[in-house]
Amino acid sequence: MPQLFVCQFFIYLRTLIFCAIIHFFLLFIPPFSLSGKSFIFLYISVLNFMFALRFYVEFFRLSMNNFRPKYYPTTLEAVHLLVLYLFLQALVDFPLALYDYQHDTDWQSKPWINFISSVSITAFIFFFGYRKAKAPFRQVFALAPFSPFLLIAVLILLPGLQYLVSFINVAVERAIPSPPWFWELFDSVFNNRFGFWGSVFRVAVFAPVVEETFFRGILMFGLMLNYKSGYAIFLSAIMFSLFHLNPWQMTYTFFLGLFLAWLMVRTRSLPLCILAHAINNLLVLLSIRFANEISSSFLGQMDVGATIGLAFVAILSAVGFILFVTTRKKHDLR
Repeated sequence: MPQLFVCQFFIYLRTLIFCAIIHFFLLFIPPFSLSGKSFIFLYISVLNFMFALRFYVEFFRLSMNNFRPKYYPTTLEAVHLLVLYLFLQALVDFPLALYDYQHDTDWQSKPWINFISSVSITAFIFFFGYRKAKAPFRQVFALAPFSPFLLIAVLILLPGLQYLVSFINVAVERAIPSPPWFWELFDSVFNNRFGFWGSVFRVAVFAPVVEETFFRGILMFGLMLNYKSGYAIFLSAIMFSLFHLNPWQMTYTFFLGLFLAWLMVRTRSLPLCILAHAINNLLVLLSIRFANEISSSFLGQMDVGATIGLAFVAILSAVGFILFVTTRKKHDLR
């Protein structure tokens, strides 16, 4: 109560001082000077507006002080950590790209350089975020056990999600045609010295472990504790989408991020999210590698409407099964 009284006192004091300044301007400073009824009505209107504005501003500040998030990261801290991650990657990639351009070399594309730089940057970000979180390892990186049947639900849901979002991707491609380098980047995933299994390791093993540990590990730890689940899921998905830095992947990665963050909230299991992400990336790899075979099979010959309906049924069935298997009870992460 004393704190609220002090807050109200300063609301009125600051408002009166501000209105006195406006009074001075309206009376003595041309072209603001007014007289008669115009001045009275304007003064009363400004007075009422400023009282209301100052009240809500001070009330909001008082509320934020009382309910300030306590856990790392908050929204701004999560954005800072993501920007730091991207900055460190650019700090390594840009000099190599500039050197390759000037000397006609290909150091940036060498797998061992990419692996060393990625592991080093990722290890630093993980260590930095973990130290800032100031919590036990098993709390920051939730390792709750999960039912193996959930993987079946993931296998059912992801193909349907990929198919439905592909229509949005087509619309984005028409609105913003992808440049040649984007498809060259995809080709480089397959055309490497380690062959298909090298691509599998890079896309379906290394990337899921790194990205899930960052987005559904460090980031979701603080977001789930500081905010409501819906906000934490949405913010994590937005940041996961922006992390890929191109509009041709952002749509699907946003929906994938929504699903993975929701899965994290439901299960508190980082290993399950890693496996789900790995399954998704492996499905993408296989769909690209065997695109001709798929298009000539019965799946490629199905009616579009029937396929859309089947995709919706698969997604809804998988979501219902996950809801049934998991509980809504929030684990104590503190």
